[in-house]
Amino acid sequence: FQIRITFACTENSCRSQIAEALAEENYSVLGHEFSSAGTDPAEEVDPGAISMLSELGIDWKGAPKTFAEIATPEVVVTMGCDVQCPFIPGARMIEWEIPDPKGKERDEYLKVRDLIAGKLARLIDEEL
Repeated sequence: FQIRITFACTENSCRSQIAEALAEENYSVLGHEFSSAGTDPAEEVDPGAISMLSELGIDWKGAPKTFAEIATPEVVVTMGCDVQCPFIPGARMIEWEIPDPKGKERDEYLKVRDLIAGKLARLIDEEL
């Protein structure tokens, strides 16, 4: 792999899962390794996120994880959570302010998807 990138959010059930899925779908060919993790993971991925991803043809099978369950990343991208992500020595921290669509209408998930997709493109093209 080239760079190990982790998308982080408290529950690791919606925004960070969407970011991981979109990154895997669109940028895994570049050789980067993508994951997501949370400080207090939920029991399951948000159904609204899974539904929105399936509309894109992405059959997402991700599951909420802790930082202890993933390989140590070089880059941690936070989704705009209310809590501090764990300190990961040597990791570059990037903060994205992504609104949480969890439990909201489908249009909110689509807005978040598009916001994440745009930030992902900039991350891959300009920041790495």
